[in-house]
Amino acid sequence: MDYRDKILVIARAAPVLPSAIAKELQTNSIMAGAMLSEMCDKGLLKTSSLRVGGSPLYFVPGNEAQLLNHVQSLNEKDRRTVSLLDEKKLLRESECDPLTRVSLAAIKDFAKPLVVSYDGKEERFWKWFALADSDAEKLIGQLLEPPKAKAPQEPKELVKEAPKEIVKEVKEQVPVREPIPIKEQAKLPDSEAAKAPVQKTLEPVKLDGDFAQKLLSFFAGSNILVKEQSVVKKKTEFDLVLDIPSPVGSLTYFCKARSKKRVSDGDVSAALVEGQLRRLPVLFVTDGELSKQAQVMLAKLTGITVKKV
Repeated sequence: MDYRDKILVIARAAPVLPSAIAKELQTNSIMAGAMLSEMCDKGLLKTSSLRVGGSPLYFVPGNEAQLLNHVQSLNEKDRRTVSLLDEKKLLRESECDPLTRVSLAAIKDFAKPLVVSYDGKEERFWKWFALADSDAEKLIGQLLEPPKAKAPQEPKELVKEAPKEIVKEVKEQVPVREPIPIKEQAKLPDSEAAKAPVQKTLEPVKLDGDFAQKLLSFFAGSNILVKEQSVVKKKTEFDLVLDIPSPVGSLTYFCKARSKKRVSDGDVSAALVEGQLRRLPVLFVTDGELSKQAQVMLAKLTGITVKKV
C-alpha cells in the first residue's frame, strides 16, 4: 500500500500529528512531516490552526468537525469562546467584549468571519464553522432588522433581500505554501491521485529555456548523463533521472530542477519524497536562494543534495 493510502486511512478516523505518522510508518518525524506536507499541497489533507504540542493537526477535507475532539488543547478563554459560538451559531463582533474578539480571531478552525455592508457601514460577524451560509444570512438579517410587531410581513422581505445583497465571505489571510505544479494531477479523483506515482503524469519533452540551458551546461561540465527528462512546468521546473560519475562508479540520482528566486523547506521536502518514491537519492538543482527554514531542514536530512547553477 502506498504511504498516501496508509496516511489517509489513519487521517479519516481522526486528525493526526507527524509523530503519530512517523511511528505508524516506521520513519522519522522529518520524513513524516514531508509526506504530510506533500499531501497538503495536493489537497489530500489540510492543517489545523489549532496546535497540539506545537504542531498542527492534519485532517481530511470535510472532516473539520473532528477537530472538536481537540478543543482541550486551547487555552481556557478560547475554549469558552468555542462553546459560546457553538451555542449562538453567530456573534456580532460589536456586541462582544475585547477578549472575546481576540479569541474569535484566534480560533480559526471554528470561527469564520463575515463582513456586512449595511447603511453605508461595515460590520463583522463570526459564524460557527458548520453553519451554512444561507442560515448565517438569515440570522444576520434578523439582527440588523428585527421583526416589527405591527408589520409581520416586513421581516420576510428584509430577510430575503438585505442579507443576500450585503453579506460577503472574508477569506482567511493565512500564508499558503506554493503548491507543487503537477501536470493533469488535479483531474484525478482523490483516491486515484493518492495512488498515482507523480512521474506517471509527466510526459518526456525536450528541455527548453534559459534555466534548461544552465542545467545542460552544468551536466556537461560535470560529465553527468541525463537518462530521463520530464517537464513539470515549462521552462522553470523539470524532473530528471541522472547518471552521476563517482570514484566507485556511476550513481543513479533523481533530480528535481527548479527555477525559483526563493526555495522553501516545502520545495525541499517534496523533492525528497519524490526521490524516496523512486528509491533514489536526490539532487535538487536551482538558480535561486534557500530560505532559512530550508537550510535548517537540509542540515538534518540525508539523501538529498542541493546545487545552485
